[in-house]
Amino acid sequence: MISDLAMVSTQSALGQAFSETVDPSAYVPREATESVLSSLHAWTKGHGIGTTVGALVATPGLGKTFLLRVLERRINSQSNPGDQRPRVLYLPYAGMLLPDLCAWVYGLLGRSPGLSDGRADAAAALESLLALAGNPDDPFYLLMDDADSMPQETVQAFLEGLPRERSPLRILLGLNRDAKSSRLLAALDPFEIFEIGLSPPMSEEETSNYVFSRMRWAGLGEQHVARLDAHAISRIQALSGGVPRRVHVVAESLFEPASRQFPNELDVKQKREDWMGRPIEDEL
Repeated sequence: MISDLAMVSTQSALGQAFSETVDPSAYVPREATESVLSSLHAWTKGHGIGTTVGALVATPGLGKTFLLRVLERRINSQSNPGDQRPRVLYLPYAGMLLPDLCAWVYGLLGRSPGLSDGRADAAAALESLLALAGNPDDPFYLLMDDADSMPQETVQAFLEGLPRERSPLRILLGLNRDAKSSRLLAALDPFEIFEIGLSPPMSEEETSNYVFSRMRWAGLGEQHVARLDAHAISRIQALSGGVPRRVHVVAESLFEPASRQFPNELDVKQKREDWMGRPIEDEL
């Protein structure tokens, strides 16, 4: 019999496997995400028009935030061995005025903004952010998630102060595919934004690889992995549509304790489908 301690450990690992983690070590490559990352890497190498501001646009649940964190790690890992200065920083939120944004960035880097002459206006804050770069050929990147929360004052400060090309400060916006994001992109149109979308959900084969890879990453043994046969994977795909966030919910429900009072999603749907098409039997 499995001990209570082992059961708790297994449930903890399952929770980790299908959690909304942004730990880049949990990244499971697939064709669509690798294509996006490759395009973003190419964008970071450019210096012409369109390289100052970029946008990663995706419907919720496909892994936009996760890709931003993977990109952050990959760029920073490519820094020169003797250079300890981060080249890129992820921010989970953009709804701040530029002086506050500047203070936040410097705080995350463990530094002081050092605003000249004691100023704390938008122009001084942008000047301080620009100073994070080595030079235009070695820019500093801000990856700003939920960027549609950016105040108009911050948008205007970027429009007035950032160079259109060879900018020491580059900004990559993480955006949902909706009207609010479209308005922000329109406001920043003078930068001729590089925009890339992450749209296709995972195929059934990709879902299978994703689920098994995440389970192994969380340290689950092969006895747990083996519980998911081809039929289970097909049903995870059907219920989730290949959207990673939904895959987490459905996959985890398969491993819920039998003592749980409520049936999991797969059981409910299976019973409904088993009933459909059967004759109605009236007890008279």
